Amino acid sequence: MVSIIESGTVDLLKLALDASAMRQQATARNIANAGTPGYQRLGVSFESRLGELREALQQGRRPAMTAAARPQFETLGLPGDMVALDQEMAALSENTLHHQALLKALSRHMSVLGIAVEGRR
Repeated sequence: MVSIIESGTVDLLKLALDASAMRQQATARNIANAGTPGYQRLGVSFESRLGELREALQQGRRPAMTAAARPQFETLGLPGDMVALDQEMAALSENTLHHQALLKALSRHMSVLGIAVEGRR
């Protein structure tokens, strides 16, 4: 069943929140494995996938948004590269702020939909 509140905005915010949660996991793994020999850092590809989706839409193609832009884990650097704890902690803080902003945007979007449904001004 399709919900009346589903929209491109909500779908995009869901994907962005998924990417944020995955980034939190990746950063936690990087911190936990900072001293592990041969460990390869993890990251999340999302923004680049959004760029590809935007290009496809501009070219008139209509890929499924959730499939085309779904965030994925990716390995970064070379095996054995050192994990810089200060950079990982900064990434963790940045991701937390980004996640909070996404939640605020979703909340505002739902508030606008609530006002539209209730007919308030």
